[in-house]
Amino acid sequence: MLKHYLLIAIRNLLKYKTQSIVSIIGLAMGFTCFALATLWIRYEMTYDNFREGAERIFLVRNEDKNSKDGLSTVTPSPLAAYLQETFPEIEQAGNTRGGDFEFKYEGITHPSCIIDMDSALMKTFPVRLISGNTNFLLPDNKEIAITEELAEKLFGKENPIGKELMIYNEKRPVCAVVQSWGTHTNIPFDIIEANHQYAYWGALNWSTYIKVREGTDIKAFSKKLYEHTIKQDHTLLEHLVLTPITRLRYDHPIEEATVKFNHILLFALSGGLVILCSLFNYLTLFVSRIRMRGKEIALRKVCGSSDRHLMGLFSIEYLLTLLAAIFIGMLLIELILPTFRELSEIHTATNGIYLEAIFYSLFVAVLSFFISLFPIQYFRRQSLNAAIKGTEKGNGKNYFQKFFLVFQFIISIGFIFCTVVMIKQIHFLSHSDRVVERAGRASLVFSTKSSEASLREELKQIPMITTILPGNHNAFIPFTGKQYMTTKEWDEKPASANEIRLELIPSGEQICNYYNLKLLSGKMLKDDDQKDKVMINEAAVREFGWRDPIGKYFQKFDSTRLQVIGVIRDFCKESPTIPVKPIMFTVQEYYYSISSRGMLLFKFHEGQWPECKRRIDALIKEKHPEFTFYRLDSAEEEYDKFLQSENALIKLLDFVTVVCILISVFGIFSLITLNCEQRRREIAVRKVNGATARMIIRMFFKEYMLLLCLAACIALPVGYLIMKPWLENYVIQTEISAWIYPVLLICLIFIITLCISWRIWKAADRNPAEVIKSE
Repeated sequence: MLKHYLLIAIRNLLKYKTQSIVSIIGLAMGFTCFALATLWIRYEMTYDNFREGAERIFLVRNEDKNSKDGLSTVTPSPLAAYLQETFPEIEQAGNTRGGDFEFKYEGITHPSCIIDMDSALMKTFPVRLISGNTNFLLPDNKEIAITEELAEKLFGKENPIGKELMIYNEKRPVCAVVQSWGTHTNIPFDIIEANHQYAYWGALNWSTYIKVREGTDIKAFSKKLYEHTIKQDHTLLEHLVLTPITRLRYDHPIEEATVKFNHILLFALSGGLVILCSLFNYLTLFVSRIRMRGKEIALRKVCGSSDRHLMGLFSIEYLLTLLAAIFIGMLLIELILPTFRELSEIHTATNGIYLEAIFYSLFVAVLSFFISLFPIQYFRRQSLNAAIKGTEKGNGKNYFQKFFLVFQFIISIGFIFCTVVMIKQIHFLSHSDRVVERAGRASLVFSTKSSEASLREELKQIPMITTILPGNHNAFIPFTGKQYMTTKEWDEKPASANEIRLELIPSGEQICNYYNLKLLSGKMLKDDDQKDKVMINEAAVREFGWRDPIGKYFQKFDSTRLQVIGVIRDFCKESPTIPVKPIMFTVQEYYYSISSRGMLLFKFHEGQWPECKRRIDALIKEKHPEFTFYRLDSAEEEYDKFLQSENALIKLLDFVTVVCILISVFGIFSLITLNCEQRRREIAVRKVNGATARMIIRMFFKEYMLLLCLAACIALPVGYLIMKPWLENYVIQTEISAWIYPVLLICLIFIITLCISWRIWKAADRNPAEVIKSE
């Protein structure tokens, strides 16, 4: 019996091969998107889950409105010991710092990742020693530990103990080989060095982790910690916040992933909608075929088939389609897996990815099958009754098919609308004059400030470089350092006002001209102006509550009065999702950097950055071996990194949108084909009664255009309601222009017209006598 059902199912799939292929490919793409997105989400949500007691480990941060996402990323070194002494709920506490860097071995530079660690942190994050000793944990010790992967990469089968690596221009001996934590962690490392503690509370350069005791009420403890205030060394720390280490990847992450977590969720939702679109498309066609097979169903019933057997027949055909879609989906995963790995940063074994993807696809397929059983059973009975009673109509209302066709239109129009708005927003962010000028701008940060003068002269000899900014300036993109000042007194201060914190930019006209910042009122601050003259931005004006800020005064912490002589238009120099903060421009001599690093800003000919960068790299390598590190950045490339998640999301949504459009277009074509076949007698009778082919085409065209307009009336307002809050996440926002709506609708009408015209014309042009004779 099963063999018979399979043969019948295969025969029907081949009979309607166009519709079957469209449905299978659409479902396969939906399964692929949804399975990979779900796998991606699970991977992001399981960072550091391998640690013992991971649910009790937290990162401690404090609220800071001037920091990204409102939480500071660094804390002072003494905080860990203070918390463990103050709060009995804490079992262990420690801090660390580190990140990506480069070291040299035998003259070859290697990219790597280093962290600082001491015995306190070792209790929270144990590291398994493979060989050597733990001297790398001793304070002020120069010895380091490396992972076995790095040891094998550098030394092969040689014993790495005692070998020396050149780190920050200093030879560091290897005293241990340890087991890596892998890449599925928020604290990756290749090298461990001693944690050099600094007892001053004002030095914020560490990440503080705690491990609470078992049975601790996390909610109550979080509230207790949040309400606790720390005053040490003239430093105030308050509103401490706990972030579970298992959620640190997506809950206010210290470093953003290539694709933000909420964008991954959108991708998963998109995959689910593609599955629904494909499923409804196939279900619509499947029900239409059931109706067309009414006589076959009646004949099988007369010959003794039970309801269970008939349901089994249709279920086998339906399941065969779903299984074929899963198989095609696995082939698609094989094709896109390298790109997916690069984008998602997932390093799971390939077999694990396939098994997980198959599991998610099977789950969705089984769920889809059971959801579809009710409409299949309902229309099977309806078709059987119509065939037995002889009441089947060729031009039935087809509400079921029309409903799901409208649903497909809604999904497709919604995807197109949202994608168009996203592309428009990203283009606006890339070209808005509210963002600091980036084209042809670059910065060079280097370790030895004493070499600045000679390096400046050497850079002037590079033909691609047009201008080098005089003086020493911090770059805006990427920012190379920030200074802040807090004021508690200012002119016209309301009684209820709090203190205001301003970011300091120790430059005036030079930096404004370099980044093309616009002066709104007053005059530009020059280097020879008096030290009490400053400029502020619009955000600072709003914070002070001034209507006319020119000539107004506010006080520094030492009671020095500063006078506002100019207002700069708000500008974006960070991620466009971060609100613009109050900024003060002051003369360069007034504030100075305690850093020993050198910093140069320069302009270069647009389009020549690769060659310019190559020349500078070669220059530094040849003439400045004293540099322990340097960083060379193009402002445009660094700003593009702020938008990398949005750009990745647009690429994903472009793919999903194309899939939805193809599913809808081929679904319409398939449905038109079946509809014309189902209504061939009606078309013939209309032609006999005088209807022309054009009139019949107009009848079908009107029907589908009404369905399209109905879908647009639903999809476009819903799309607006979705995209408006999304745009509000950005400081700089484009408009959802009115032209998008008619252009989108006209394009869809054109596509659908091309899709259905030929098929309807072919049906309408048939000889009615032959059609009626065949009936």
